[in-house]
Amino acid sequence: MLDTIPTAIHLRPAPPATHVAASPALDNELLRAHRVASDKLDQDDVTWLAKGFRAYLANKGRIPLERCLRLPANEAACQRAIRDYWLRLAWRRVPGDLSPWCRSEGLSTAIKRFRATKWVRWNETRALDVAADSLDEALFEAFRCHERIPSTAMQLHNIAQEAQTH
Repeated sequence: MLDTIPTAIHLRPAPPATHVAASPALDNELLRAHRVASDKLDQDDVTWLAKGFRAYLANKGRIPLERCLRLPANEAACQRAIRDYWLRLAWRRVPGDLSPWCRSEGLSTAIKRFRATKWVRWNETRALDVAADSLDEALFEAFRCHERIPSTAMQLHNIAQEAQTH
C-alpha cells in the first residue's frame, strides 16, 4: 500500500517516539496522514480526522480541508515540510553532546560534506550506501525530497528550533 502514496508525502516508518515527541505539529500531522494512507491508523488518528472534518463542515467548506487537518496546502509546501522533518532528524543525529548552536554548526558542516561527496554518488544510483549511518540516511532523505537544502548554521538552527517551539 505504501507504493500508492505519492513521493511528495512518502515517509519511511516513523522514527522512535523520542524523535516524534520533539517534532513540531506539522511533522506529526504528516506522520498521521501517512498512517491513514497506509491503512494503519490508530484511535488518535481517527480523532484527528474527526476534528479536521468537523472544522471543515462547521465552516461549510470555506476553509480547505488540508488546513483543517493542519497539512501543507500544496506540493511545494509539502516538500519543504518533509525536507524540514528530515533536517530536524539529522540535527538530532549529529554526534556529540553539543549545545543547540554547535549542533547546528555541525549539521551545516555535515550537509556541505554530504553534498560534495556522498550525494553526487547516491543521487545517481538513487540508493543509500549500505554503510550509511543514521545522519547520512536523514540527509539522503532530505536531499531526495527537495532540491534546495539550506546549509548555513543559522538556517538549520531556525529549522531545528521550530521543534522546540511546538
